[in-house]
Amino acid sequence: MSTPQGWYDAGTPGRQRWWDGVQWTAQERDTPPTAASGPTAAWMGWYQVPGTSDVRWWDGTVWSPYRIRDGRPRPDALAVEPPQMGFFLGILFFVLAMLQLSAALITQSPGNFVLPVLLLTAATIWFVGAAYSRRVRTLPAPQSAPILGADVRPLPGEVEGPEAGWYPMTAQVSRWWTGSRWSWYIGTKFGVRPGHAGPRGYLASMIVGWCVAAIAVAGLIVAVLGSVIEQGPYSGAMIAIGIIVTLLFGGLAVFTLLLTRSRRNAMLLPTSPPPLR
Repeated sequence: MSTPQGWYDAGTPGRQRWWDGVQWTAQERDTPPTAASGPTAAWMGWYQVPGTSDVRWWDGTVWSPYRIRDGRPRPDALAVEPPQMGFFLGILFFVLAMLQLSAALITQSPGNFVLPVLLLTAATIWFVGAAYSRRVRTLPAPQSAPILGADVRPLPGEVEGPEAGWYPMTAQVSRWWTGSRWSWYIGTKFGVRPGHAGPRGYLASMIVGWCVAAIAVAGLIVAVLGSVIEQGPYSGAMIAIGIIVTLLFGGLAVFTLLLTRSRRNAMLLPTSPPPLR
């Protein structure tokens, strides 16, 4: 019996060559980083977390904040990667909140206490998310066989053709191509992560972007009204507030929409195969 087609060691460290089932081809690629090493190593995949009923994504080194819920892979609500970034942002928002609180205590204006409360809320959210993600990483390593349901395949590393491999979607994100179809899994600087929630995230980002744009338009309308109504004590304030809102929220809307658009292939499955290497 002949060896089945697939990627095999090319005789060069870190390189693999495609065997078509009969002979070697000229196709080569870098060996994909799909395995961990060490006495407790497990291939990346979906595993049941020891001692729980959770099925979570193991990236070959640590658990990630992605698990299967209602039969579908989804990110945890409090996911922060890496946790250190969450702690850093929590400290930053806490410091800003204390500065704003000090200013509010000096002025003794009730309205000035709104911003410190919002900043403290943001700091708390970042701290809780970072602590949760750090706890997920410290869960015991997988001890059972991986779960290979149809809802989670094709997994990264599955080969269905000679052009299988990682292909860049953006400067920071790549996606696995099996040789015949795209996988939902993406490679990031934090490791390989499930991207099944990408379409929902893309839609949510676009909705937020257009809502922010609507606020910018409302600010522009206020500024225009302030300039055409009879001059009074409120016309100048309307113009100033309208211009500030238009510039601030307009810039934020443009940034959000352009960023979401540039990450389209990282959040949605591409509609065409990758270019041949």
